[in-house]
Amino acid sequence: MPAWLILAVIIIISCAITFLAFKILRSFFAVEELEKFKDVTGIYVSMIGVLYGVFLAFIVIAIWENYDHVNGNIDREADALGNMYRDANGLPPKIKYSIDSCVKKYVTIVVDEEWALMGHKKQSKEAMAVRSKLQSLIIKFKPKDLGEQVIYTTMIANLNELTVARRIRINTSNAELPGILWVILIGGAILLIFYTACFYVPNQKFHMWLAFGVSGLIAILLFVAFELNYPFAGSEGLTPDAFQSLKNHNIQAVDSTSAKKDSGLINELKN
Repeated sequence: MPAWLILAVIIIISCAITFLAFKILRSFFAVEELEKFKDVTGIYVSMIGVLYGVFLAFIVIAIWENYDHVNGNIDREADALGNMYRDANGLPPKIKYSIDSCVKKYVTIVVDEEWALMGHKKQSKEAMAVRSKLQSLIIKFKPKDLGEQVIYTTMIANLNELTVARRIRINTSNAELPGILWVILIGGAILLIFYTACFYVPNQKFHMWLAFGVSGLIAILLFVAFELNYPFAGSEGLTPDAFQSLKNHNIQAVDSTSAKKDSGLINELKN
């Protein structure tokens, strides 16, 4: 469903609960009773409103920080791949083209296949196999001089960064807010709406419109929490821009720079 439609549905449900709360409370309590206890009601409404507002703000901020952390982690994974692809130019031709092939294939699989799977809390086995092959190539390589040793050490560090970043990306695609917190969020919102309806205002229609505003704001915040709770799904899901940029620009730039220099070696390796 489009994000705007989900938001509209949540707001409508929230306003419907508000309207229902007014009808139920007015059927149980007369206006005179509400006026009589308006001071006490005001204290309870303020107390519940503050407690719920703090809890809701804490949840939204925590979800946003996780969303931002996942986005930064994607950039680190793409940077590690780009660094390995660039550093491979200083290695012997055979290992260089093997690493290049693995990096290109990994990026292509992540962009074209795995990203869609993560929206369903899955990962690509093919991408994992390519990463394992890349790891095997780098670990088994034996440096022959100081220059290759420096490159090898750097590539091991980037391989570790890639491994950690990938694991975090996959784990966060499966992570979500615990169900008990959603129960508290939704239950607290309904309770606050009912207490708001208990508050006495002489003009009932004006009171109801004020309550609609409160319930609408709560609905918007719940929608934000719901959308950001799944970093790789929904209209606000993260996109593979870092990998796409690596695929379209960084890798191609390295290829175009070394194409003429290595064309003879490529033909030799193919033969």
